[in-house]
Amino acid sequence: MDDPNRAARRIRSLLPVLVVVCALAQLGAVLGVTRFVADTVPHTPPGVHAGRSAGPGASGDGEQHANARRIAIGALLERRANAFLTRDREALSSTVDPQNPTFRQNQMGVFDNIAEVPFAAWEYEIVTPDAFDLSAARKNALGGPVFTAQVDLLYRITGHDVAPVRVPQFLTFVLRGGTWYLTADGDGAATGMRTPAQVWDLGPVTVVQGAHSIVLGIGTRAALREFADTTDKAVPQVSAVWGESWPGRAVVVVPGTQAEMARLLGAEPSKYAKIAAVTTGERGAAADAAAADRVIVNPDAFRELGDLERRVVMTHEITHVASRAFTRAWTPTWLSEGFADYVGYLESAQTMRTAAPELRRDVKAGKVPVQLPADTTFETTQEDLPQAYEMGWLACKLIAERWGRPKLVELYRTVGAERPPGVGAPDAASALSSAMVSVLGTGPDAFTKTWLDYLRTQAE
Repeated sequence: MDDPNRAARRIRSLLPVLVVVCALAQLGAVLGVTRFVADTVPHTPPGVHAGRSAGPGASGDGEQHANARRIAIGALLERRANAFLTRDREALSSTVDPQNPTFRQNQMGVFDNIAEVPFAAWEYEIVTPDAFDLSAARKNALGGPVFTAQVDLLYRITGHDVAPVRVPQFLTFVLRGGTWYLTADGDGAATGMRTPAQVWDLGPVTVVQGAHSIVLGIGTRAALREFADTTDKAVPQVSAVWGESWPGRAVVVVPGTQAEMARLLGAEPSKYAKIAAVTTGERGAAADAAAADRVIVNPDAFRELGDLERRVVMTHEITHVASRAFTRAWTPTWLSEGFADYVGYLESAQTMRTAAPELRRDVKAGKVPVQLPADTTFETTQEDLPQAYEMGWLACKLIAERWGRPKLVELYRTVGAERPPGVGAPDAASALSSAMVSVLGTGPDAFTKTWLDYLRTQAE
């Protein structure tokens, strides 16, 4: 068994930071478009959701042309969706520009890469027609009428996703001989409209099924099995604290390298050099309505960890998956990260000396915090990032010890409870204050004083 002291030190040096991709505002915009289109577009091929109408200025022949083009593109996307789902290679090939061999090779490579992935659904939604402009040189190179659009891919993994994952794609179509083809997915990058990478863009995806997990990864089946086993141990541990009110399963994505992890997250590789895993998801979305979160692993950092450390990191991330429906924009980061650390460390007998060495050193040197850490202190560029996590962990540990573990869970759920219809989102301070008073019987100021006393005692 790993030495818990060494485990704590190494976990803190490779701190697992949660990155929650808060898609609420963007999702609302997309749904607004969809609702508008449902009332205005006369025809949409099944399996393809239409985007906005031709616009208030369109009329006559122009409107008919736009409608005909939209229907043709919709039919093209429906053929692509069916081809991926039914594993029809020839059908997919027929949708790709025959005059762009490089892009065709890329598309067929993606088709081959997902052979093992069990998709329950794969469909497209035309979100924004004419999403970006092409230069005159690019149009001339294509040599035919062109159409650009933001087209969202919506997919579900069998047995895991209860609602589709939405992936924006910025596509270019070209008309050749009366037939529309997909010819590029990178033309929008010049204007910031970059199609995000998926794990199947990195290479052939190996799929490993666990009791509570599915791992989609680049690598050997044996190596990926270890991630499934670690996740399968983490899920029951999380449920024992959080309860059974979540799906109780997780999708883990394992790229081949740290650079590939950064590519999946659309970031510079150096940003995740010391990050062992990242969880993506939608804040506050109900467990039965939101796409499943993805735990994305940094394989370079993860392989530096021992067995105990890996269990702690994965349990931390799975806690975020379980509690996501109650993690709101106003949920304090110290509470969301501290709670995940509390659950992660629960079975490892950690103390402040072993799990919060940086904060303990500060406290013993007289550098005692005056308040719980602000959200901004959890940014990955902050020098005192380890101390921020340690403060959050100790705050949650205090609540569990003083008021009981069920009260800690109740506090988290109360802070992130859904507000009644017509009631706007609260500010973070009032949400926390109200929850603390109702659940713990104490306000933030009194709790902070108790917590500071606790820090001093634990630091001894």
